[in-house]
Amino acid sequence: MGRAWTTVVSALPGRVDELRRLDAAVRAPLPLSTRVGFTGVAGGIGCSVAAGLAASVLARRRDHRVLAVNASPSTRSLLWHAGLASPATSTPEHEVERRAARHSSEATAGLARTPGGLHCLDLHADGTPVRDARWWEAVAPAGRFFDFVVTDWGVRDAATIGSVVSASTVVCVVTAPDRASVQAGVDLAHAVDDPAVRVLLAVVDAAGARRAATGDLVRLLPVPAVEVPRDRAHGAVRPVPGPRLRASTHLAALRLAAALVDAAVPAGGPVPGARPRRERAA
Repeated sequence: MGRAWTTVVSALPGRVDELRRLDAAVRAPLPLSTRVGFTGVAGGIGCSVAAGLAASVLARRRDHRVLAVNASPSTRSLLWHAGLASPATSTPEHEVERRAARHSSEATAGLARTPGGLHCLDLHADGTPVRDARWWEAVAPAGRFFDFVVTDWGVRDAATIGSVVSASTVVCVVTAPDRASVQAGVDLAHAVDDPAVRVLLAVVDAAGARRAATGDLVRLLPVPAVEVPRDRAHGAVRPVPGPRLRASTHLAALRLAAALVDAAVPAGGPVPGARPRRERAA
């Protein structure tokens, strides 16, 4: 299953069964295209890290095309964390072709790709502010040609998350591992007032601030949650290839991707490594 798989298995031999279940969960077929929106409760907490890791796993392990879209002003976008070292811009001509796409070759016109096969589009490549409507213009028309469309929307709050919800079938709220940030994430998850949209949390230790009690906190959350550990490779000068990431990072990315696939299936069962779904508190 690849060098990354071998690295994780050799580092964590007791997790072989879980890894096999997670791999099967990530590869589970879905009837429709799934749109995943990542949003953070604050800047610098690892939203782009989580989105990039999840998009990479989905692209490597699923049989159909996956598109990653950057709609965030982050200096290191999800595309960078997914391994893209080149710009992900496309010409106006290519965008017109994608809007009118009838075949997959037209839907992928002008899109950059990572070594892992992830298609990439950077809406924020020129540094100008991105209108939420821009996603619908540049991404939505060809979205049906992709198994998953993973978008990093950057920082949002209850007043601005509506645009993310309307463009998503699954929303992943990213928080830091401290209690205040996690609480903000739960509050933002509860602000997703659409029963057709599933929500989960990614608790990312971007600054190495995780404490021993963080695990207990995550296990008690009223929404599904996956922890992503700190990895110094995310601070490197250039994108770090997947095999050079820590084994714990690979495992977390696999858990997060599996949770996203599970959330995309209304009748899906629980995913190993993620909190089971609970009914929201009234």
